[in-house]
Amino acid sequence: MRSRDLLRHPDEGTSESREGKRPRGEPRERRVTVHIEISVPPEVPFEVTSRREPEGRKAWRGIRTKDLIRARGKTRVPSVEEIGVSKAEEAEVPERPSEVPQEEPEEVGPPPVTEELPSITTELEQGGPDEASAERTLKEAVEYLRNFLRRASSDRLPDPKVLVPLAENLVRASRNRNLLLVSMTQKSEGDPLERLAKHMVDVTVLAISTSMELGYDQGSLLSLALGALLHDVGWTKLPLELFVKKEPSEEELDAIRRHPLLGYELVASFEERFPQLAKVVLQEHEREDGSGYPHGLRGEDIHDFAKVVGICDTYDTLIHIDGLHPYRAMQRLLSMRDKQFPSKLIKALLQVLSVFPLGSLVRLNTGEVARVVDVSRTHPTRPVVEILFDQQGEEVSQRRRVDLA
Repeated sequence: MRSRDLLRHPDEGTSESREGKRPRGEPRERRVTVHIEISVPPEVPFEVTSRREPEGRKAWRGIRTKDLIRARGKTRVPSVEEIGVSKAEEAEVPERPSEVPQEEPEEVGPPPVTEELPSITTELEQGGPDEASAERTLKEAVEYLRNFLRRASSDRLPDPKVLVPLAENLVRASRNRNLLLVSMTQKSEGDPLERLAKHMVDVTVLAISTSMELGYDQGSLLSLALGALLHDVGWTKLPLELFVKKEPSEEELDAIRRHPLLGYELVASFEERFPQLAKVVLQEHEREDGSGYPHGLRGEDIHDFAKVVGICDTYDTLIHIDGLHPYRAMQRLLSMRDKQFPSKLIKALLQVLSVFPLGSLVRLNTGEVARVVDVSRTHPTRPVVEILFDQQGEEVSQRRRVDLA
């Protein structure tokens, strides 16, 4: 069985097998052919000399330049041939069906990661929700937490109760998918302390969304959010340059592995009032198979909140600190299934991020290029995308959203 067949829903087949033959005399329905290809940038940047695609005259400011290919001083999206990605199968679908059949929700695996995509039905939507408020919320949260961490590094840890309003705000704002989208796609910049604060907020937003997928109630969401906001507080007692260092020495790794214990020392005096907070700070680097640190705990000995924060911390570190493409980061997480992390957590995270992670670039067979901005809970292989470039490689003047479900 081919990998793309593994991704196809059991009910999906050819148009004829699903609907039967068209009665004679009935007008033929207008159809469009749409498929999608994931754009995975090469591991090492390289120069492009191919002229098979027109070069865009504008560079989309939201795409990190390392996710695109530089050619003759201009930024454009790499062609499929240049990055060696397999083409997806085509699907004939009604352009504007009069009735949309009700489908049973797809059963999610978690799904296998592959570069070949299944047939996809599209329906166009104009515009989309504004991301400005999500950007403001994220910026304010990072600044607030940075000031908190600065005090923790220079003095004693402030009372975590001052972070409760921030946790409440993030839980409330996370019900809008734009907060997660901005959090996952916004580049981490600034000094090491600001990058640490940004990472801790990003992990919190992703952990809240994952916990919502797991069915946590409001009280649990708030407790988890507070723990996530401080999960890496122990870093304030280490040289922060280590936080952004990609290849630390063995001696530096030994120091890094101490940060959960250093963090626990900071929050221990508040453990009676915030017991889950202390558990998250101490245990979020523990793993199901006992391979984690600092105590090598296994399975049920690890608090559930620490497991959620741990997997979200791992994913955010892979994409924002190590610089992996989200698609590759997801592959890495799948390799940890039932080892470092339980399957249900990976399944929930994939439901939140989809097979095509938020912010990933995809190409439609119309020649348009888009980014993934939302996912479907019932059809995780069919995300919502936002068109960025037209068929000629030019940045579009007005972005529109395409719901592939």
